[in-house]
Amino acid sequence: MVNGARAETAAFQLLLNRSPLPSSMLAAVHSVEVSNEIDVPGMFSFKFNMLSQQGNWQGADLDTFKPGDQVSVQMGVGQPRTLINAQIYSIDPDFDAYSLATISGFDTMASLRFGNHSRVFKGRNENQIAEEVAASSRVRISAQGPPVTLNACVWQRQQTNYHFLLSRSKLLNYELVVDGLTLLYRPSAAGLSPVKTLNFPRDVKRVNLRLRVPTEGSEVKMLGFDPATNRAISAQSNPNTVRARMGGSESGYDFIDSFPSAAITVMDPTITRVEALQSRANAEYMQNLNGFIEGDAELEGDPSLVAGVNVRLSGLSQRFDGIYYVRASRHRYDDSTGYHTSLQLRRTGA
Repeated sequence: MVNGARAETAAFQLLLNRSPLPSSMLAAVHSVEVSNEIDVPGMFSFKFNMLSQQGNWQGADLDTFKPGDQVSVQMGVGQPRTLINAQIYSIDPDFDAYSLATISGFDTMASLRFGNHSRVFKGRNENQIAEEVAASSRVRISAQGPPVTLNACVWQRQQTNYHFLLSRSKLLNYELVVDGLTLLYRPSAAGLSPVKTLNFPRDVKRVNLRLRVPTEGSEVKMLGFDPATNRAISAQSNPNTVRARMGGSESGYDFIDSFPSAAITVMDPTITRVEALQSRANAEYMQNLNGFIEGDAELEGDPSLVAGVNVRLSGLSQRFDGIYYVRASRHRYDDSTGYHTSLQLRRTGA
């Protein structure tokens, strides 16, 4: 049995346990796909023929792979970049006149989905909770936000580590992203410096955008309770502390002056500190704005465009030109169409 592999073409490279693929396997791979999305485990798959180029049966090549093997996928012409480091989760052979096999798997975020857990976290900030949760799933983590403490006591009740950590991240408008073999637990990177500018139609084949008026969240009042004084406490969202315009002149909330008020009140009596209420109010403000402009784009393959980066679109219109956050990306190569990238985008300003 061969323990590792690397398949290479002009558009992709595959590494299996850091050792070369047999030459027969290299010739047999005919499609590769990598998908990544904010807050979702990244996924890869590739397909290969189980018949040799001479038409001979080579089904034994299935034994090259086994669940848990490490796979790295690199894509790009000239200088390919690593798009995912993952483990094999499934092996799907299809035996017929044109026998094929599909190998697929997920990145390290998927390890958080095993089992469920019940425990209590006392006196921990959200970064410490995330670090402890990740460690129990043997996941390397980098908690990059400020050490915010929302609750003095936090319960995880019969939840997977993935769903629990995701629920905590939403309270602060944080996100889960994988970088190499490390899970990043961080504030949303939407609106940061773009990695590149894409001009339509020169750089992008197609752009579909959808602008929707936000109906909630233009002002957020968070209410909590202070047991020390036996009184209600509150905090108001501060739009000046967030990147709501994303390089535009207005945020999505600035477009609703002719509509009824979109202000909301959110009550959470488990929060007992004004500073924590302020963090929650700002997070709620942004989460209700995330759907202001959404869309998708297709272009020639570009491995620098992955979930969690920003791009600048130009050539559209004054309102729609600007910075967009890549919420998800799909990179696909196949023998018939070559290497292409599709993006899911969002923007909170214009």
